[in-house]
Amino acid sequence: MSKTKLTLAALVLLLGATQLLAEPKSDAKCCQPMPAGGMSELERNIIYPSFGRMVGINADVILNFHVDVSGNVSRIVVARSGGAAFDDSAVRAVMNTQWKPAMQNGFPVASTFALPFEYRYK
Repeated sequence: MSKTKLTLAALVLLLGATQLLAEPKSDAKCCQPMPAGGMSELERNIIYPSFGRMVGINADVILNFHVDVSGNVSRIVVARSGGAAFDDSAVRAVMNTQWKPAMQNGFPVASTFALPFEYRYK
């Protein structure tokens, strides 16, 4: 009986230690998806529509899109439209940029991301 109790106690202790090690940890490396070359890489891919430049139009566009664990972009939705030409420009910029996936506990995870674009005539 004592050998059984000892084995059971050791098993409970071992399982308890395993559970402690398996708990998710919080680390400062949790982040949203980002362009692989930083925001400047995305900015290089943004083209101000020529019609907007001729007329001097300002516009705001918000895109929602999915970034998978490999950094592939899909399911782009225009959440706030700035007009067709500005929406298309923002979509092209996101599609033509390499993305790094969101990270959680040091591992890449798929996520949906909202990204605002401001088009200002200078």
